Amino acid sequence: MKHARTTRRRTARRITRRAALAALLGCAPTLVACTGPGGPGTARTAGPTGAGTAGMPPPAVGSMVPQVTELTVDAVQSDRGGEGWRTDLTSERAGTAKLDILPTRAGPLVSLLPYYYSENDFDAALVALDPADGSLAWARRISLPDGAAPWWENYESDVRDAVREAAGRSDVVTSPDGRYVSVIVRAYVSLTPGEHVSAVAVLDRASGRAVRTEEIRGLVLGQALTDDALVIQTSDFLHPGSESVIASGSGEPGSGSGGPDGPGGGTGASTGGDTSSTLTAFPLTDPQAPPTTGSTPLWLLGATRDSLILGASRIDSACRTGDCLGYRVALATASGQVTGQIDGVYAVHPNGFLERFTGGKADDDALTAVARDAPASTVNQGGESSWNQVWAALGRELLDPASGATADTTGFTLSHVPTASGWITTRWRPAWSESDRGPAFTPQTAGWMDAPGPVSTEPIMMLSRDGPHEGSSTFTASLTRTALTDRSA
Repeated sequence: MKHARTTRRRTARRITRRAALAALLGCAPTLVACTGPGGPGTARTAGPTGAGTAGMPPPAVGSMVPQVTELTVDAVQSDRGGEGWRTDLTSERAGTAKLDILPTRAGPLVSLLPYYYSENDFDAALVALDPADGSLAWARRISLPDGAAPWWENYESDVRDAVREAAGRSDVVTSPDGRYVSVIVRAYVSLTPGEHVSAVAVLDRASGRAVRTEEIRGLVLGQALTDDALVIQTSDFLHPGSESVIASGSGEPGSGSGGPDGPGGGTGASTGGDTSSTLTAFPLTDPQAPPTTGSTPLWLLGATRDSLILGASRIDSACRTGDCLGYRVALATASGQVTGQIDGVYAVHPNGFLERFTGGKADDDALTAVARDAPASTVNQGGESSWNQVWAALGRELLDPASGATADTTGFTLSHVPTASGWITTRWRPAWSESDRGPAFTPQTAGWMDAPGPVSTEPIMMLSRDGPHEGSSTFTASLTRTALTDRSA
């Protein structure tokens, strides 16, 4: 992020995992939320890509509730000999949209989303496929009302960067039970984050029916679906709080020790400054029920079936190369009330599973030794390094915070891949090989898990997509038996 981070002084002499990582990666050695300017970023250049005229006022309240309409998509199935399927989909939107394929318990879901700051393509589209044969179940367009076009301030700034990052993380999400899908369309973006207007639609995955359509005021930092609610995080700033910290149980951020704590356990979440984001929860079991609001200084990272996952820093969804940091995350209600805490988390998967460090002080000591001998300039250069080797050996686990189930993942890195009905977790064995350009990071697949527990080495039916290729509006969605053992990345 382009805005500044606030750094805390620490009195401890021992370099903790967080501090060691900071030394190696050039990061601030505290577990603080992004503390940028209290308001809009500074405009640097005026670009020609903004729509409308500068100074256009925000749209009237209630005027940007989205519309959900049927979408025409051509779907042609190919004969795969009784195992798996392949479907060629043709849509005029395919060549200009961000394309992704998501698993749900009701079957695959293809999303076609507008690129950030796009003048020519600003509607979203969802295409649902039958998991049995890949046939078209339904297709819907999510657009602003009455064909309205989004308005974008004509600028280059930190605000634009923040919106781009937020859009990339949260344009579309599915609920843990696979019943719902939610899509956000940006309607009004200006230099003042609090003036932003977005439109959100929640659809029933099985039928394509619109469950809720809402207008959102304020900069959207993220969205999440539990099994019964849509939660939107908004802020008048580029971040959820002004110097927010979840300290570890030892009082040192990111020490990675400890485990879940109950309400009021440990040090909890301490908040400095006077800003806090808003969490707006829209009930889905009763779509006519009014929303409820709460606040939090933390980032909305994801959700389980009944809880939000919050953190003092945004966390990537996966870590493959061994350069991840460990944080304390909080489990919370839809209003932001913390109900539990988990230390050492460095990855949050779409199904709500967490990857975390488990070694505590022993890991801190190991990284301290590496930090003394490995300057930041040498980290990850050439692929293999002493840092990579130490990180690969740290004690780690995959955790389902909803059930408490865990699986030891020490010595492996993880990723998530889609099947027809849900996400599975793929294990990777870190490895390096020689290439023309020197050492190359070439991890090998080492089985998969559908939940924290036993690892399977059997091939699995896995979703994939291909295309569209340049000049084409056709792309392919496939369900193919795939081996997830001894395969290079």
